[in-house]
Amino acid sequence: MAFREMLVGSVAVVMLAALPASSQTAAPPAPHSTPTDPFVYQPAAEVEAMTKLADGKTTASKIVVDHEYYFIEYVTRGINTQPEAHGHWYDYVHVLSGEGTVTYGGTQDGGRDTGNLEIRGGTLAGAKTQLLHPGDRVVLPPGMPHLFTATPGHTLTYLIFKQKV
Repeated sequence: MAFREMLVGSVAVVMLAALPASSQTAAPPAPHSTPTDPFVYQPAAEVEAMTKLADGKTTASKIVVDHEYYFIEYVTRGINTQPEAHGHWYDYVHVLSGEGTVTYGGTQDGGRDTGNLEIRGGTLAGAKTQLLHPGDRVVLPPGMPHLFTATPGHTLTYLIFKQKV
């Protein structure tokens, strides 16, 4: 019986030693990481070339990052006459060069939904206008009608970060 008692005692010690380990909470999973975009370098001449207005065109743009909930785009505008509103997107704009205006707010009359609450065209009524210069920043909330246009004799180039809500 001494052997049996010693065996039961050894098993009890092993079980007791294992008990604290099994009652501890598991370590949290590693934070989800998403692959980052690869390193990209584009000299100024390439950036300028991708937003250069072609003859007779009033807008040139190039999306440089496109993800499910945001994208980043370079835009150059000449004279633009088409207001727009984005039902699901914030527009964060940083003016890079040129001179222009953003007309914003009020109501967009006569625009058409091109899908997913993207309203294009028509006219803006009761809107305000802000003159834009290099370095200026503009934030347009979802659904706010707006129109970016260059002042006569200029182009307006900006970087826009669009965030889906």
